[in-house]
Amino acid sequence: MKIQSENQKKMLQNRLRRIEGQVRGISAMLEEERECSEILQQLSAVRSAIQGITRIFLEQMVNDCLINEESDAFAKQEVAREIVELVTRK
Repeated sequence: MKIQSENQKKMLQNRLRRIEGQVRGISAMLEEERECSEILQQLSAVRSAIQGITRIFLEQMVNDCLINEESDAFAKQEVAREIVELVTRK
């Protein structure tokens, strides 16, 4: 899937860079032997950030591949199945 909007693409990339920085920060915290509660708080923040960007990307995928796509009903069902499978995979 291609993200149609350049603004949306830049926003997603900025969020990913922020998450990347948070993960590097957590690694540094481990090296510095910071308090477990501080590290856990940062891990929780990263998890929340990833959930947020996943939601945004999922909305974009639904809009681009299901709502705005001019493919037939079968193709849309396949995309919907794929989305459900990806989101519920553990």
